[in-house]
Amino acid sequence: MKKIVGCILFLVLAGCAVLTKPVVVNLTPVEVNTLLENPFGHNESIEAFSKNLPERTEVSKYLKKSPRANHAPDTIFNFNFKKSKISVYKTRFSQEFVLGGIIRNSEIELCNGIRQGMTRQEFFQSFTNLPAMPNDTVVLKYSAIKRTFNFYFDDKGKLEKIIFSGSKQ
Repeated sequence: MKKIVGCILFLVLAGCAVLTKPVVVNLTPVEVNTLLENPFGHNESIEAFSKNLPERTEVSKYLKKSPRANHAPDTIFNFNFKKSKISVYKTRFSQEFVLGGIIRNSEIELCNGIRQGMTRQEFFQSFTNLPAMPNDTVVLKYSAIKRTFNFYFDDKGKLEKIIFSGSKQ
């Protein structure tokens, strides 16, 4: 009887075990403007996002018709991964730039190692010229390229989400 209960207990505990690999985050401190100019560490093209976002990222494509009938339409590409979304705009002249997005998954990482779930202390350590502040929201703006990043922290001091807008264009 003890052997049967022991075997059942072992199977239940073994079935509930979650094996996950530890995530290694490389924090490379950068200046605020460096992050805002190149937040993902690669160019802001559709091809670059297709290569660098996680495997199960879905891409949806929307056409924006031109007011003139003889002009080709512009296209908006939405890269969706779980709760995250990044929108890239492609003009009829094949220019591509990021419109904005929201990041709510730790699998999507910015160029200096910033990702959802990191602590407030780790966040401020990833910048060379950003003093630590106790606010639950950190807003970074770069007027030269009209780009804004909003970083939201939860009650426990963990980075909950990143919302950004604007582009180099």
